Amino acid sequence: MLTLRHIGKRNYKKKGVEMKVKEVMFKEVITVERYVTLRDLLMKFKGFHTFPVVPVVDNGKLIGIVRLQNLIDVFLPYNPEILKMAAFFDEFWEEDIFAAELAPEMGMLVLVEDIMDHEFIAVNENESIEKAYNLMRLHKKDQLPVVDDDGNLVGMVGVFDIIWAVFHQKGIV
Repeated sequence: MLTLRHIGKRNYKKKGVEMKVKEVMFKEVITVERYVTLRDLLMKFKGFHTFPVVPVVDNGKLIGIVRLQNLIDVFLPYNPEILKMAAFFDEFWEEDIFAAELAPEMGMLVLVEDIMDHEFIAVNENESIEKAYNLMRLHKKDQLPVVDDDGNLVGMVGVFDIIWAVFHQKGIV
């Protein structure tokens, strides 16, 4: 049986072709800075049908990522790590976004820096798409920010970008 998992690995090296991430990445990336308010972040993406992975930059350098989970975490108690210390809480705790009490002031007081992931996975633009794909699989991510050798954000690459490139390389599209 041939699956997409196999397609991502087959024949790259046999053909002597190793596509680079910079050849398939999306370059027009919407970013935010660390001092953007939660309200402004939400308003920026109001028209989107889904919340994207949002790179956080400081003078062009990638310093963090905001994912949908970061927004959901706003509904958690102040220090959810305390709940994780007690094993029985972990299996019963669910975010009830409808029952959460959120003050309207949070929109202006919570900053991107407060909710962003400071530890994140990025891929260099000169890496092979196979390596990027394997990195996504390993870390269970469907998109990765792409950086240059100096750590500047230069794009985003997703699983679909890589799959499309493989289909294109095989002459399907």
